[in-house]
Amino acid sequence: MPALFFQQQLVITKHSVQPFNANTILLFDAQQLNVDEFDLNALLSPFELTVITRRKSYKAKQEYLATRLLLKYLVKQTMPQFRDLANNHISSEFDQQSSKLLLHITDSDTVLRSCLSHSNGFVGAALNVERIEFGFDIEKINLKRPFAKLAKHFYHLDEVNLITQDQQSAERFFRIWTLKEALAKATSQPIAKLLSPNVFTELERANLTALSCQYHEFDISVVSDKSTDWQCSVVNSTAQLRGVLNF
Repeated sequence: MPALFFQQQLVITKHSVQPFNANTILLFDAQQLNVDEFDLNALLSPFELTVITRRKSYKAKQEYLATRLLLKYLVKQTMPQFRDLANNHISSEFDQQSSKLLLHITDSDTVLRSCLSHSNGFVGAALNVERIEFGFDIEKINLKRPFAKLAKHFYHLDEVNLITQDQQSAERFFRIWTLKEALAKATSQPIAKLLSPNVFTELERANLTALSCQYHEFDISVVSDKSTDWQCSVVNSTAQLRGVLNF
């Protein structure tokens, strides 16, 4: 199996307010947010307000708010016609038919595809303006999990052999996991259907490109059918979002 799947290919940069590649995944530590400090009525649509209200844990509320701030920021940065739009006029709603998270713009026919991922308070958000097959996933590398046992139970035998052949079992286990999750999102398939097949074979069969990397203790993978110039941009503070979102 090509060794490139375990190499650091996905570029990660520090985010700035300068124009950036439209194929950008914004990364952010949602645990920085104090949800109670924000005027949620001004930031979230009525639908989003009902969703965040139903979130039971504080971490879940942080992750939900963070991902929506990132999405609205991306809309305003990549689509100048919406730069002055009120934040609560951009609404994220999951579409069961397409299995995609769609962004609806109030009083507009514009509907945008998007993709989100989160793990242990660390979140990512991206727009899919070109409506291509695209998905990404973030997963924290937990060194205490029984990788070999889990792999033998869920993964393809070839994947199990890759995981158990050397000392990089944790890194290989989570790289394969994020690839499977990203592939599931790109192709709108349930992750359960992609656990046992060989993910490298599935990527080749679907003619999809994969890029991956590690950022601190997290593994990140991107799967796409067109562009190979996807990159990640780390937002270090909410101050970097305030100038565009005006909150």
